[in-house]
Amino acid sequence: MQVKVARRYQVTIPEDVREKAKISVGDDVDVRYEDGKILLEKLEDNWEKVMAETQGSWAKHPVFGKMKNSVEIVHWLRSPR
Repeated sequence: MQVKVARRYQVTIPEDVREKAKISVGDDVDVRYEDGKILLEKLEDNWEKVMAETQGSWAKHPVFGKMKNSVEIVHWLRSPR
């Protein structure tokens, strides 16, 4: 589907695409440039799944290994240092 880039470089995601991707107002999406294409991907808010998948992944890391879980790591990464 073709859409036009508006003022401030905004584009409207067509209704058919929004419905198929289950994108609603307020959803977070990732926008990136890859192999000559602009990709838009809906980000899922499934912290339980992320926590289960990453548990123990950082155990040998010199800084992150001392932290309790991935949430603590994210807070540390986002904090001013």
